[in-house]
Amino acid sequence: MTTFRPLIIGASIVLLSVLSNLSALAQNDSHKIELKVYSENEEKQSCPDKVLVTEQSHPYQEGSFATDGSVNLSAYASNISVLTSNNFSITWVGKLKPRYSKCLASAGMSKVDGQDYSGNINYLRMHFVKGKVYFILDLAGGFDPNNYPLVVLKSSFKNGNPAWTWGGSD
Repeated sequence: MTTFRPLIIGASIVLLSVLSNLSALAQNDSHKIELKVYSENEEKQSCPDKVLVTEQSHPYQEGSFATDGSVNLSAYASNISVLTSNNFSITWVGKLKPRYSKCLASAGMSKVDGQDYSGNINYLRMHFVKGKVYFILDLAGGFDPNNYPLVVLKSSFKNGNPAWTWGGSD
């Protein structure tokens, strides 16, 4: 029995390591969020049908949670910058590329990972108006398990595109 003890201990250590890595991967989910574009244009081809956003949860950290997000806005616009920001909301603006310059539309969350979105706040929205596109992250009305508001933790650009981190307490 003593010859098996090191083998059992070694196997247990390996198994614990694998399980903790799987747990970290499960908490580090990446989600594809689809924003459906609702166009007022009769020529629908002047607007995209949808815009995809990627969000990824941070690994578990005691006391709080956070989610990173990004959108490839440069596929539709140039000269992207932050128009306004506060603790709960950020609005980026860009000049629409010629193909989309006549687009008059709005967009909101319609699917997450291919499933219909059924969340209680539509925190990602877009407006296509007068040759510009506005991408809005608005956490107003959202709250964490402790009834504190969700907040914007960071706003940046990744490869010229909007990127953000939002979160709350747990």
